[in-house]
Amino acid sequence: MAYLAVLFVLFGTIPLAFTAANFSFSAKHAAQGAPGVLGWQSLLLVFPVLVAVFIRRWATIVDANGITIRAAFGKRLLPWAELRGLSIRNRTIYAMTDDGAWRLPCVHVADLGVLSRASEGHLPEIPDPRPRFAPQRRRRR
Repeated sequence: MAYLAVLFVLFGTIPLAFTAANFSFSAKHAAQGAPGVLGWQSLLLVFPVLVAVFIRRWATIVDANGITIRAAFGKRLLPWAELRGLSIRNRTIYAMTDDGAWRLPCVHVADLGVLSRASEGHLPEIPDPRPRFAPQRRRRR
């Protein structure tokens, strides 16, 4: 779903990236529209590409070695021996170690059951949340 936002940003920057900087509306050229020009404003197309790279890069990986937190410009391995537990603040999940708390990107409260099963017994078993459905209305007769 995050890549859908990148697509909207791309479609929003394309008209800005290929429009001449000194474009003005005049009665003579009104029906033609803005001319397509490559210039400094074409660098705006780098922005959606960078956003897509950052979305692809951020992740939390759970395996037999521990929890690997990948951020935009680096990664950190939290071995199971150093992990004291998990903390939930608002809607954010943190891994607690002796060094401090580390935010787990892309992990939500609903993902805690999957996280505990992926830890292969290093975290206590957490059940999956029960789905909550919208209340149904009774039909009138």
